[in-house]
Amino acid sequence: MNGSVVSAYIIGLVVFAVIMLVSILVANAIPYELGANPKDKSKRKMWFWVFCALTPVAVFALNYFMGYQGIKVPSKAAAYMTAMSISTSVATVLYIVCGFVLAKIFKNGKLSSWF
Repeated sequence: MNGSVVSAYIIGLVVFAVIMLVSILVANAIPYELGANPKDKSKRKMWFWVFCALTPVAVFALNYFMGYQGIKVPSKAAAYMTAMSISTSVATVLYIVCGFVLAKIFKNGKLSSWF
């Protein structure tokens, strides 16, 4: 990326979308368990929150290495750092809100165990 402020937001949205898709795939890949003490719901919930913790780390790291390091002008670096922080926060909040909405939409499916 070229280090523009817009690229920080684009990276955040792309990382959010990719991690959300991966968490949906992982949740659907965990099979239902039968018996007296099934653990499948807790596994899906655990993986949802693991990916939630990974989201801000991935957004910030990608923004740092793909955009921030190449900026030489201090004022542009400060603006990009602000955009990086906002992008990280927005991607994380979007992940949680989208996960909550999906859990409520699919009340009887595998995604319902996220919350």
